[in-house]
Amino acid sequence: MIHFFAESPTTLLLLCICALGGGRPFAIWTSSVYVVYSIYVPMIVALGVINTTITTACSGLVDGEQLGGLFGVLESVESVAGIIGPSLGGLLSRTAFGAQATLGAVVGCYALAFLLVSLFFGTHVFGVAKKAAAPSAAKKEA
Repeated sequence: MIHFFAESPTTLLLLCICALGGGRPFAIWTSSVYVVYSIYVPMIVALGVINTTITTACSGLVDGEQLGGLFGVLESVESVAGIIGPSLGGLLSRTAFGAQATLGAVVGCYALAFLLVSLFFGTHVFGVAKKAAAPSAAKKEA
């Protein structure tokens, strides 16, 4: 499976975003706990793949001296999102639309992520990291 996505992980990210955004409505609309867990297992795997792929791709954007700072910023953003997201979800669930408002916001965020990844990740993140890695690989061969 690695050889399918090694050259361009954009497709892998898009598949994972689809799994995350597409699984949420089914997990909320079902009344079976077994279905919820069977839906959440691939979603959790997809989230782990997304985090690993983005971290790996971003590691090629900076020099080795700045890598710790970059990972610190990435972790900080993830932590802040982990605090703000559930808070906003709780506020949205108290509206007239209830849980459907929260679901709409989550699926909308995944749709935005899908759009941004499809438009920019391959060229602005992965492409830049790949170009930066090419000279260092050439130095190792020489």
